[in-house]
Amino acid sequence: MSALHPDRSIYLKGVALSAGGMVVISPDGLLLRLVEDAGHWDVVFLRTLGIFVAIALVLLARHRGRTLAAVRALGWPGLWATLAMGGANIGFVLAMLNTTVANTLVILATMPLFSAALGWLLIRERVSGRTWASIAVAIAGIAVIFSGSLGGGGLKGDLIALATALCHGIALVQLRRVGNRDTTPVVAGGALLAALVALPFAAPLAYTAHDAGVILFQGLLQMPLALALFVSGARFIPAAEVALFSLIETVLGPLWAWIGVGEVPSMLAVVGGVIVVGAVAGNSILGLVRLNRRRTAAAAAGASDR
Repeated sequence: MSALHPDRSIYLKGVALSAGGMVVISPDGLLLRLVEDAGHWDVVFLRTLGIFVAIALVLLARHRGRTLAAVRALGWPGLWATLAMGGANIGFVLAMLNTTVANTLVILATMPLFSAALGWLLIRERVSGRTWASIAVAIAGIAVIFSGSLGGGGLKGDLIALATALCHGIALVQLRRVGNRDTTPVVAGGALLAALVALPFAAPLAYTAHDAGVILFQGLLQMPLALALFVSGARFIPAAEVALFSLIETVLGPLWAWIGVGEVPSMLAVVGGVIVVGAVAGNSILGLVRLNRRRTAAAAAGASDR
């Protein structure tokens, strides 16, 4: 069997790592459903504290005596991204605990589109007509999901999920301003900020062994591992494909919740989910087609010059 072309081998490595990260994180909603007694803020506190400890250890191992320098190198964009990530960490848990897993993950799937719109608004990045159309379609899908939550008690969670997607979008826009610097401090700082915000509302000494085990498994192992895999893979594949791989969690997350605790999405959530996923996937696929055409044209032009 002939060896794969080196570039293709690197690409396949990126695919495997990014897809693996999304598979690892996909049972997140189910794990939150398995928490029995801890309150919402208790979950936020212990989960984000665990994430902070795990990521901070990675940061210290990577930079050692230059850790503070790595933090300062991110400047004001890093600070704004950290604040946004803190809000996203809090919002994710509160959304999951106030609406269905399916609603939360589908709404969060709009993050790449919000990032594009916020990039245009905040730093004047160019946004294609294709992406604007995808944003409009995704908003329609979210409206369908919201309509299914009216009167059902899940609207609060849907709104929190939408705010969480916006926080993620802000963080991504700010991170694009820091260039190729290590953004691990933002992940650690966002987790620490969320833990500090949650602490006054939590009861840190009241966890049962079961709840502490489930929450710390998420914070210390699942989230850091998923993040490490996904970020590592994202370095080797186009940004449009990164958005596609993030949809793995959107599809698998509700499936795990259905299998594990019998949580079945409403019909309107399914319809809205199909619309949102279609908008995000369509935008990414069309972006990849355009990228491939450009590369083919560039290669042909280079060959004709020889």
